[in-house]
Amino acid sequence: MIHDDETQVREMLTRAADDLPTGGPEAAALVTAGERTVRRRRRLAVAATAVVTAVALLGITALPGVRQSPTPADRTWPPTVAPTAFDPARQLFRLTWLPADLPERSLSTAADRQTIGAARHTPFEGTQARRLVGSVAVTVGARGVDFFTDQLTRDNRNAGKLRSGPTPWPTPPGSPVEPVQGHPAFLHTSPDGKETVLSWRYAPDAWVTITAVTVDRPAEVLRRVAEGMVWERHPVRVPFQPVALPSDARLHQTRMRWRDGRWDTVTLDYRLPGSSAAGADLTVGLERGDRPDDPTGVVHGRPAWTFVQHDGPGTWSVGGVPGCAGCRAMVGTGSPAGSAALGGEDGARDLAAALRPVADHDDESTWRPL
Repeated sequence: MIHDDETQVREMLTRAADDLPTGGPEAAALVTAGERTVRRRRRLAVAATAVVTAVALLGITALPGVRQSPTPADRTWPPTVAPTAFDPARQLFRLTWLPADLPERSLSTAADRQTIGAARHTPFEGTQARRLVGSVAVTVGARGVDFFTDQLTRDNRNAGKLRSGPTPWPTPPGSPVEPVQGHPAFLHTSPDGKETVLSWRYAPDAWVTITAVTVDRPAEVLRRVAEGMVWERHPVRVPFQPVALPSDARLHQTRMRWRDGRWDTVTLDYRLPGSSAAGADLTVGLERGDRPDDPTGVVHGRPAWTFVQHDGPGTWSVGGVPGCAGCRAMVGTGSPAGSAALGGEDGARDLAAALRPVADHDDESTWRPL
């Protein structure tokens, strides 16, 4: 048992002990103090066994439909020493404020970084395509993740130049500004003035960046977002039931998007041992909305869309998802190994057809934890 679990159990036992009766009828007053102590110890032993069992079970699988409160360990973030890799099944922070004029929300959790974003898109006239007109994104990096080489590359590309070299570590681009959460911070604006980045190091060799694109008064917006950042870990939850995946597939990244006040797309990326794929070997998920193109086939009596490359990777979407009108179940393979692990095209189609939402998928308190 780790220290935090032991502390939690002790607190629960203390509350249980406080609730036990200490008095009673007059006859009970004749019972010796030693007999009362024995009875109390026996009751506490039973309570301890029940609590330890419950904690152990919750450590194995969280109860569906119950949103667990963060443990004391979850509230002590950020760590003084950042890990070299995050658990993609666990969200590390939340935000108490994002600009109201950026109504679209997104969450991405990966081993090297986690991002919460807000954005606004407008459609191109007469098309299904949309263009970004503003965004804010908060990204937390694991230890050793270098955000700033990418920043310099973008700056030089926007200025019409090739990247001249990496940013000297650990100095980020920009000028020093007022500290964030007690850490020295830097504010940088791209040469074209469209992108502004607030950065600070939350632990040795580990950084947070908040990026604003095409936002009014970006420095004020970034500072307010930073002030509302709460380090608090909790399980990532998804609106669909588990499906049978290869036993050696490991979660690589979760990606979620919300539009119009409800979830829009939720996908899970998986990697296989020894994978050389640039991204995921396997992807499963649900998305809303009607596709503008006609179905390319039928799977289990349901409309389906298929795109397969010559070397095996592809995507399969199956509409008519039971319990989720207008939704499509998705399966993707990013490598020949991923396609083979699912049993080829037939296996991928069957997997997509088997995907089901949770009972009340629009109520996020019912989503299942990963």
